[in-house]
Formats: sequence, structure tokens, C-alpha cells
Amino acid sequence: MRLALIRTALGKTGLAAATVVTSLALTLTLGACDSHPSRPPRTPDTLALASEPVTDARFPKAVRELLLSEPGSSERKARLAGVLARQMTRAAARFDERNPDAGTQAVRGALTLVRTGELTEGALGPDGAKALRGAALELSRRGDDGRARAIYEMLTKVLPENERAEPREHLEAVKSWTQATATGSAMQSSGALETAAVARRMLEPSIEAREEASARTAAWIAQSFEVRRKFRERRVQPERDEAVEALRALGTGPTVLASLHLRDADAQGALAAIEKADARDLLRPDILAALEHVADRAEAPAWLSLLRALRAPSRDGDDAPQDLELLRTVTFCIAMEAYRLDPSIPESAGVVAEGLIDLGMPEAAPSIIVDAVRAHPEPQVLSGAMSLTLLAILRSAELEDLAGARRTFEGALPLLAMADDPKLARRTVPSSARVRAAMGEVELRHGHLKEAEALLGDAAKHERSGAILLALSRISAHGQRIADAKDKLREALTREDMFRDPALRGEALLFQGDLLRDEGDREGARAVYRRTLEDLARVRPSAEGEMRARVERLLAQLLDRFGDNPAAERALDRAYEASSRDKHQVAATVGQQVARAFLRRDVKGAQSGLARGVSSQLAREDLVYYALWTRILEREPASKHAPEGLAEKVLAQAADDPRWIGKIAAFGLGKVPAADLLQAARSPAQRTEALFYGALFLRLSGDARAAEGELRKAIAEGGLDLMEVALARALLRQDQGVVGGPAPNVGLP
Repeated sequence: MRLALIRTALGKTGLAAATVVTSLALTLTLGACDSHPSRPPRTPDTLALASEPVTDARFPKAVRELLLSEPGSSERKARLAGVLARQMTRAAARFDERNPDAGTQAVRGALTLVRTGELTEGALGPDGAKALRGAALELSRRGDDGRARAIYEMLTKVLPENERAEPREHLEAVKSWTQATATGSAMQSSGALETAAVARRMLEPSIEAREEASARTAAWIAQSFEVRRKFRERRVQPERDEAVEALRALGTGPTVLASLHLRDADAQGALAAIEKADARDLLRPDILAALEHVADRAEAPAWLSLLRALRAPSRDGDDAPQDLELLRTVTFCIAMEAYRLDPSIPESAGVVAEGLIDLGMPEAAPSIIVDAVRAHPEPQVLSGAMSLTLLAILRSAELEDLAGARRTFEGALPLLAMADDPKLARRTVPSSARVRAAMGEVELRHGHLKEAEALLGDAAKHERSGAILLALSRISAHGQRIADAKDKLREALTREDMFRDPALRGEALLFQGDLLRDEGDREGARAVYRRTLEDLARVRPSAEGEMRARVERLLAQLLDRFGDNPAAERALDRAYEASSRDKHQVAATVGQQVARAFLRRDVKGAQSGLARGVSSQLAREDLVYYALWTRILEREPASKHAPEGLAEKVLAQAADDPRWIGKIAAFGLGKVPAADLLQAARSPAQRTEALFYGALFLRLSGDARAAEGELRKAIAEGGLDLMEVALARALLRQDQGVVGGPAPNVGLP
């Protein structure tokens, strides 16, 4: 169970920080006239190298080489097969891990790289059919008929003939359902059919999908002409829903029609389709001019102008969701063509890199933007590159993909070296130090303390922020280098970010008090706790949202140090109220509530916290741990409270999960022995958890001495950033870290 998650990345808490990352493409408006193309040299061995299998290690470079290869060439065909096979294997693994969102996104990523006619038999590799099946089930579950149909269409082509019956049945069912639900007026019906056909086309790179989408879109536009004609002749307003659909067709129809061809970077085909539909006068003048320019001169700057025109806000600023999704796909495809022609243009490289992150290929992003940064080593370009690199690392971390995060970081090393230039470092935001620190915290949460300390140490050489120094201090303290921990902590408390973020400063002061307490200086610890309590109580009234929740949780911890349980419980209730709209904050608050109930052997408190977590619809990755703590309390011989059944239900629902969380749940139900759980651990953090929970079950059996030994092993294993380590330390202390009261009266409710 995680104690914290990527706290230093952008100066915010949790992966939600990634949402503030601004795209490189949006922050730059540099022209392409002075660009400097950089391409891998083509030799007689190029095709042989392109045909080599793509491993995870080679994946970032393979994606870059694919994007630079000539359309229709033997080299592109070979490179495409390798990249697709690897990406579909990764997608299949996501489905195996019960992560259908990530699996479906990875499938979409693979298929978006493919141009019409390139998806030949066997191109998706040995796991292609498995990945497609997973995506088909997920898209059908979502009711995404257009994309579900695209997947089933492809399944009927890639599966052996004797396995095609089932997908054909599903395909016919999807077609029938789409037709049956295209109800309402003729305008509404044509709009529904257009939406489904376009969604299919954006995913399925086939001539059939393109032609059907073109026909449906042209019919949709023609129907809008009819609605407009009737209104002009009769002056009778159409029904509201019919009018809305007609306006959508008149406003975005030509752009949609062009996009069906621009998915393949086919500007001539886009113009021809618009002319055929008699929709030229409807197309926005800036888009038409850019489209004609690129059709006349298909060079990188022309494609970039078209990309900008398409990304510009519409006149009413109220595009339908399906049209926005279409534009995201087609601008990515246009950016890929601009990148192929000139990889040194920052704007198009940024769009491609951002798209790869969104489409399940985050580790490929840094290698895509290296040429652009080398050609334009300005702070604005570097800032965008650092933002995208940071986002790519966080996306891999979100998927618990440490290897992927490491590949991302390795691919970003040339970017970090450029960002370290003293002339640029102060004007690059986020800095290279923030990226190193983020990677350090990824290593930390997996229990790799040596790697984490090296990365955080490198970050501190470039930027001695309080957050980075605090993380280094915690690692030093864990290694019993107390003097070094104190030195780093003292310096951390002087840094500017500690004063900008009262909760971060509160964390550092709480840790300082704990160091004094653990050395036996209870009076010194009490003084630090008192001062910290006063500081947080002072800022509490003005704090809002995430900051308020963090402050209240820290107040609860401080009040617990003084032994004031009722006041601590009230603080956690206030934290829950402040964090109710933020799942990350809710999870942290509920986790603290259940953990403190566990330490106090408060069965009812743990049950109440677990129920709160379930009602808040927290992620399985959080609830399983809360349920396990609660179930252990319920099973203690001295417990006077009967199990409520919720803990067992949560564990049972997760026990067949193939990931680590499923093994934890099965262990909690008694289906997996402690020795097997430890053997299944694949990282220091997982071994920490296995040892900790094994110790708890030894305590239940009455073997306190053996349990104490396992708790000490758990602490030493390396999972510094886990709540299990904090719990183990508290369990080994007779006083559980309480220095005694009374708590000072600081005017808390």
C-alpha cells in the first residue's frame, strides 16, 4: 500500500499532477523554415535491420525509425510489422492484467500507426488476435459501436478461417444494432450512421472502412442541405434535435470528410471528397487554404500549417465529442507526416510525442523530440520536452511498469543533458532535476533505494529543492545514516518550496520530530510537534481542496503523536470532507483512517473506514489493503466485534486478479500461504509487503517472537514508501510513537 506517490514531479501530489502538463505543441509557435532534418542513414543493411524482431528495449528506437520510413517502402513494411507485433503483445498483457482501458488504448495506438492497406495478414504478430479480442469486448461493453465493428472486421481477417465464425456473428450483431438505433428524423439517423462509420474508419485502416465512412458523411452533409432548404423555403423551424444535428453537419461535415483521407496524409483525396460532396463552401477558409497548400506542396511546413488550422478552435467553440476525438486522431496522423518529412520541427514532434503517450507508447516519446530540441535548444522548447518526458514517466508509473519508466528515462538522457546547460536551466520549467526526481520517486515506490538515491542525488546537484532533499533525508534515515538525514532535512526546511507548500513543510517537520523521538529525545520531539501543529492550524482556515485535505491529515498525525485520539479522528473526518471530489485524496484519507484503527485494534473504526472507501468507489489497488487490515483485526482472538463481511467481500472480488494485488487478496482469504506470497514478489516493495503480512498472520497464530523478526525484515527490505513500513515500525514500538500529551490547544474544531 503506497504511502505517497510522485510527490516531487511537478510540485503537486500524485499522478493528478500530470494533468497540468502542457503539450510541447501548444507552447511552441516556432516556424519550420530553419529546421534541420536528421535521419538515420540508409545503407544496404537497412532492410535487414528493419526486419529484426522488436524487443521492449528496442521499441522506442523502432517507433522512431518507423515514423521516418518512406510510405509504401519495403523498409516501412518490415518496421511496421515489428512495432505492431510488440505493441499488440503489450496490449494483450494489459488485458491479462485486468486493465482493459490500457489494453484498448494500446490497441488503438498500434492501429493508428497503420495506413490504409498496410494491415496485411500476420502484421499484428502472435498476440494480435488476443489483443483485438480484448479490445472488442471492452469497446462493446462501452457501447462504442463504430470502433467495436472495426475490431470485429479485422478479427474476421486475421483469424484462421475456422475461428472466424464467432467474430462474424458479433460483427453482424453490431451492424444490426447500429442500424436499429439510428432512429429519429432522417437528419438524426444519418448523423448516427455517420458517427459510427467515422469511428470505425479512425481505427480500421482499410479501404472498405474509408469508403463507407466517406459515403455516410457525404449523405449526412446532403441531408443537412435538405434541412436547410426546407427551412429557407418554408420558414418553419425543424425540431431541436434535428436542427442540432444539421448544424453539426454544416459546421464540421467538410472537416470530417477531409479527415477520413488525412488519416493517410492524403490531401488530394480529402479535396476530391469535399468537391464531390459539394461542400467546399462550408469548409473553414483557413482549413481550405491550408489543405490546398499541402495538396500543391506536400512539405513539412505545409502539413504543419494544416495541423494548426485543424487545431484552431471552431467558431462557436462547441464541437461535439465525437468530432473532437476525430480531430485528435487526424492531427496526430498529420503530425506524423510532418515529422517524417522533418523530425526537427518542435511543434509536429511535440504532437507526435504527446500522441504516443496517450496511445500507450510513452517510452517512445523522448526519442521523438530529441532532434527538435537539438535544432531549437531554447528554453521554451526544452520546457515542452521536459513536460512530455515527465508525463511519459508518470504514465508508465501509473501502469506499474517500472521497466517502461526506465526506458523512458534512458531515452530522455540526451534531453536532460541539454536542459542541464547553465544558460538554459533556470528558464526550463519543469527542470531536468524535476524529471530526475520523478524517476527517483518511481524507483523509491518500487523499493529500489540505491537507484532512487542516485537519481535524487543527481537531481539535488542541479536543484536543491526541499522536496528532493526531504526524500534523500528519508532514504538516509532508513539506512541509519542519521547525521546525514538531519543535515539534509535542515537544509530542506530552508528551501523556497517548503514555504510555498505548507503541507510539504508540515511533512518535513513531522519527520524531524520523529527522528528526535526515535533517538529518545521526547521533549525535543514534542516541541517540534507542537510548533508544527500551531503552524498548520494557522494555515488551515485558508487552505482549500487538496491542500486542505493534506493539512488535515497531517494534523491528525500530529494529534496522534500527542495521544489525542478524538481530535485526530475529527481531523480525518474534515480531511475526508475536503477531499471528497479527489479520489487520490480520498484514498490517502481513508488509508490513514484504517491504518490508525489497525494500530489501535479498533475494529469498528477500521470497518467504518473500509465502508467509506467502498462507498467512495476507490480503486481495487487501495481497497484490498484496507480490507486486509480490517479482516486481520476481525480475526484477532481478543476482538469482540463480529466480522461484517465487507472485508471478505472486497478480498474475494479481487482474489482472481492476476496482478500482485490479486495475490495479496488471495493471501488475505487464506488461499495463498505466506511463503508462496513471498516467492511471488518481484520487487523489494512487494517483498516488503509479503514479509509484513506474513508477520501479521504469525501474530494471529500467537508467535509474537517470529512475527517481530519478520517485521524487522520487512522494514529492512527497501519498501520505504509503503504504509506497511510505517505500520511495522509502529507495531515494534511499545508506545506506537506517542510522546504523550496533552496536545496544545490551537483552536481546532
